[in-house]
Amino acid sequence: MASDFTLSILGCGSAVPTPLHNPSCQILSRRGSLFMIDCGEGAQAMMRRMKIPFSRLRHIFISHLHGDHCLGLVGLISTLGLLDRGGEVVIHTVPDALRIFPPLFETFCQDLPFEVRIEPFSPFASEVVYEDDTLTVKTLPLKHRIPAAGFLFEEKEAPRHLLGDVAE
Repeated sequence: MASDFTLSILGCGSAVPTPLHNPSCQILSRRGSLFMIDCGEGAQAMMRRMKIPFSRLRHIFISHLHGDHCLGLVGLISTLGLLDRGGEVVIHTVPDALRIFPPLFETFCQDLPFEVRIEPFSPFASEVVYEDDTLTVKTLPLKHRIPAAGFLFEEKEAPRHLLGDVAE
């Protein structure tokens, strides 16, 4: 049985915004939950244009700290606050983000109605950074000018549902 597992490309292939391309940002939709991979400038506008609901975004994965992969993050968090959403947003990223983003959030995203939690991972080793009953997300170290990681989203094997009386 196929599951809801779709990827929407909000931006790719351009370190600088162009009329045809926004900086890196993708949204993975999995059974109604949204996972953002990188958050370049223009992410919010593309979410609106593609009718992607802000309210279901709970996890953001930032591969590395080059601007074209993360400069849209503060604006997105601010917008989520203006939309008065609750709950929590977890940002999975490299350790250096802990010194960069909290001061920006304190300055530009005051009085948020939700918690922002930064969960650092090592970009030098593969590790599980997210897991639930049906999905695991692992990091994959990448060769880049600065520490960077990719993300592998793996569906877990679902238990088979077999009705004994029907099978007989």
